[in-house]
Order: sequence, then structure tokens, then C-alpha cells
Amino acid sequence: MRRIALTVIATLAIAACSNDTTSPAAGDALINSFLLGSSTALTSAGGYDGDLYQDRLTNALPDELKLTPEQQAKIKALVDAFQAATKADHDALNAILREARDAVAAHKSRDEVKAILDKGIAIRNRLSAAEAALRSAIEAVLTPEQKAWLDGHRAARCDPSKFPPLTDAQKAQMRALEQAFQTANKADLDAVKAIIEQAHAAAAAGKSKAEVEAIMAQAHPAMARLDAARQALKAALEAVLTPEQKASGCFPLG
Repeated sequence: MRRIALTVIATLAIAACSNDTTSPAAGDALINSFLLGSSTALTSAGGYDGDLYQDRLTNALPDELKLTPEQQAKIKALVDAFQAATKADHDALNAILREARDAVAAHKSRDEVKAILDKGIAIRNRLSAAEAALRSAIEAVLTPEQKAWLDGHRAARCDPSKFPPLTDAQKAQMRALEQAFQTANKADLDAVKAIIEQAHAAAAAGKSKAEVEAIMAQAHPAMARLDAARQALKAALEAVLTPEQKASGCFPLG
């Protein structure tokens, strides 16, 4: 009889918990837990998002391994196609997240909030697969040397499953920082590019190693400035991350 009574009490307790209203903190935790199961392919690469990864590849690679105009055009086309193909799913997932947040604000139960989020599982999984395909397609555009550099500069202890997704505000901040880098360093970027092209042309024309090195030496001051600017940019990008995002170890590429 005592065992039956305890079972009844436990059943009632579970039912009561499932009908309890969800506090804002518990609701946020539930939504974050759902989001942590979302796309990670680009997060583990330190790019977090399609266009942010494109920016990171453009600005993080050292001058001698910079993306060519042809590579940039191919990667942009891949990212644009990804954004267009996944827009409906992104919009649908955002609508579900808004519905879940509204349910929390309306003091709905945990089970009700979870039921709303569960509607987005298939969408979340499709987006994860699309991100993985995008990353593979982008890496197919890169040279072996570029891929080797990227492999050597990814955060070794990154755990994407513990990285709360970037907010729209964070993404906007990061895009602005990447663009500001391009604007502020345009003169040095253009000068180094021209010198490297000159050195390649000299090597192709059969010039001596010393002659080619003399040409490259002209770029050293600008390359040093760019290296410092890239380190400052990476630090600025990291500063945009929340403590929880930093704790995942998934830092910006570079």
C-alpha cells in the first residue's frame, strides 16, 4: 500500500511539474538547449555563419595565401546560393523561436514550450546538413596550402555543442569589423598584392632567387602592419562573444 501511495505521489509530482509555468530563465535555457543542437559545421571552422566564414577566409589568410579573385567569386556564389536555398528554413525556424519565446512570456508550461520547439527539429537538422555541405564546397575551392593553413589555425578545443548561436546583433558587429579591416588596410592590402604578383611574374620569367626575394622585401613593412591589424581584428571579433560562447573554445579563425 505504501509503495502504491508513493507511486501516486510521484506521478502527481511529475504531472504538476509538466503543468508548471516556465520561468524566463528556464525558458531561455530550454531554447538555448534546442539551439545548441543546431548547425555546427561552420562554428567548428570559426566562421559561425555562411557570410561570416566568407569574410574570415578573406581577411584571416596571410598575404601569400590570399584568396584569388576567382576563389572569392566562387565562394561568394556558394554562400549566396546557400543563403537563398536555406532562407525559407531560416525564416521558419526563427518563427518557431519567436513562438517559443512568446509562450514563455505567456507563462506556458515547459511541455508546451518544448512542443513548440520540437516542431523545428527537422528544420534544424536540414540547416545543419546544408552548412556541412557549404563548408565542404568552400574547402573544395581552396588550394592544399590554404587548407593546410586553416587546419593549423582552427581552435583545437572547440566544442560546437556548447556554443550558443550568435545573435543577429553579434553577426552585424562582426560583419562591420571585417569590413572596417578591409577599408582601413586597403592601401597595404593592394600594395602587397601588387608586389606578390610582381614577384611571381619575375620567378616565371626566370629571374634569380635573390632578385625575387628583393622584390618581396619591398612588401615586408606592409605585411608586418597587416599582420598586426589581423591580430587586432581577431581580438575585436573575440570581444563580441559572450562568456558562454568563449567557454566553448570556438574562437574566430585566424
